[in-house]
Amino acid sequence: MSTGALAVFRELERHYARSAAPSPARDKPVMFWVGTHVSIAGVPLLVGAGELDEIIETPAVTRIPGTKPWVMGLAAHKGGLLPVFSGDVLFRRQPYSGRPREYCMVVRKHGLHFALTLSGVHRDLKFPIEQRDMTRDIDVDFAEMCLGGFSYNEQFLAVLDIDKLVTDSDLGSASATTGESNEDKNP
Repeated sequence: MSTGALAVFRELERHYARSAAPSPARDKPVMFWVGTHVSIAGVPLLVGAGELDEIIETPAVTRIPGTKPWVMGLAAHKGGLLPVFSGDVLFRRQPYSGRPREYCMVVRKHGLHFALTLSGVHRDLKFPIEQRDMTRDIDVDFAEMCLGGFSYNEQFLAVLDIDKLVTDSDLGSASATTGESNEDKNP
């Protein structure tokens, strides 16, 4: 390359260096918590992405004699049987007496497969992980099954820990002890 061409090349390089836009600054990467906003027994909660199998309409159930009050019964689902539990009775320990619970979340985890009635299905949400608040008080009936939460639209949404729920000894044994059968409370 001749010295004239090399000088033109260097001048062109300087021109582009002066007039070029600066490289964009990279923002610090933000990790997000992603999940679904639901309500159980009237309590707004979050369930992490991948923690629930699906949300379905509450199916018709066949009662099972000799089970705990929160066991509504068995339902046919995708060619198999699906135990359906009342979220109201499981958490609040009292039956719900309003409009029927229209939806359930289906959980398939650690060998358990069941549906749990919901009082509301809202939407999928995501929050920056650093906004998770582990210090806020959570409804006493849900506190043992939750792990912190996030503020959203002037309310606090506790994160329901499905792993804690499925390893709960009460949930793991649905057979009733004397005097607490679902036959006593449900017609």
